[in-house]
Amino acid sequence: MRNVYEIHSSADPSKADYTPYGENLDFIYYQGAESILSGPAETGKTLAACWKLHIVASKYPGAQIAIVRKTQSSLYGTVLQTYEQRVLGDDSGIAIYGGAKPEWYDYPNGSRIFVGGLDNPDKVLSSERDIIYVNQAEELMPADWETLLSRTTGRAGNMPYSQCIGDCNPSQPNHWIIQRSNAGHLKLFVTTHKDNPTLWDQARQEWTNQGHKSLGVLASLTGPRRARLFLGQWTQAEGVIYETFQRAVHVKRRFGPWQSLLLCGDEGYTNPAVILLIGFDSDGRAHVLAEFYERQVLQSGVVARAKAMAEEGFRESPFGLWPRMFADPSAAGLIAELREAGIDTYGADNRVNDGIQQVMERLAIAGDGLPRLTVDPSCINTIAEFESYVWKSGKTGVKDEPMKEYDHAMDALRYGIMGERAVELPPEGVYVYDERVEISPI
Repeated sequence: MRNVYEIHSSADPSKADYTPYGENLDFIYYQGAESILSGPAETGKTLAACWKLHIVASKYPGAQIAIVRKTQSSLYGTVLQTYEQRVLGDDSGIAIYGGAKPEWYDYPNGSRIFVGGLDNPDKVLSSERDIIYVNQAEELMPADWETLLSRTTGRAGNMPYSQCIGDCNPSQPNHWIIQRSNAGHLKLFVTTHKDNPTLWDQARQEWTNQGHKSLGVLASLTGPRRARLFLGQWTQAEGVIYETFQRAVHVKRRFGPWQSLLLCGDEGYTNPAVILLIGFDSDGRAHVLAEFYERQVLQSGVVARAKAMAEEGFRESPFGLWPRMFADPSAAGLIAELREAGIDTYGADNRVNDGIQQVMERLAIAGDGLPRLTVDPSCINTIAEFESYVWKSGKTGVKDEPMKEYDHAMDALRYGIMGERAVELPPEGVYVYDERVEISPI
């Protein structure tokens, strides 16, 4: 069987203790123009991709390579940690530039691996690359992938072949990755948990202790996350609420001027705390500009992030106004602390079905061919929740209320869309929505 040691005999990188199997191995050897590793969580996809980069950087002097993700900030605790700890190790001889947030890695033979996000692409896309590797490629839009392809045409010329490669977890069945694969443009390698030697003992043909633990956790997931991360299926969530949401239509980069801006937030600690910054243009179209979406952040940290996002909104405002904020009306302590921090904060209108209907209406294509709600590509958690937010159906199958899963950004979004309709917001907490007076719970 081919293994990484055979590759090392010609590449001569530092001694390895890694042997790839199955589709991970085939992916490492593949030299076609486009390829992506797909499969459920914990099949070793990212590790295989990092080893491929290390091998070719060591084998071909002067190779110009890039590791990218949709946002640069999401690289540091994920793929770069895998690359540094499980591939390079402590004595690799590879020079790292940029400290805790690396900008590139230099090999003794002159090869360089750049690091960047598509939200800050100048360095990674400033010239041709021999290989560009995208971690979590399902986060990209088709135009993102095509831009990367335009930088891997072979003109870099430091290797006998050039590639745009990636890894991904399954997403919607009509995702552009599936479409490019079906059209024959992209080679899709489908991994299984048995491709990961830490989960499956190839010699004994049995699950390892870690395999039993990992599969137990993944099997306990529910809905589309179980189908995608445990079973590896490209599937649409059953009973999805926002059926009309399409990445190709509703995910795009937009710039002002904004007629008004607001913040909206959902409280959380074990579940993620969420803050969204939404801009409204002169035609009333809403655009989610930025998101904060993190678990285990203390209330003071959430308030600090809200203040930073309010300052960002202030800079975006043509009228020099601080954006007001709408939050979970049951989060009285958070609302009070936000007000103390100088953010004009209100308990949101929390009529769930009314809010969902308002979001649905904004997702619809209007007479000018455009929706009234879009999301910036950097808001990856908001986008993911749009595709996973589902109805709770009873025995009759009636769609009456949403499941309390994958709803944190969706709740925050409802608060913001309903808040934008508020025409009167006196300090004592009496709200007027469409000529109906509502009394805030706080």
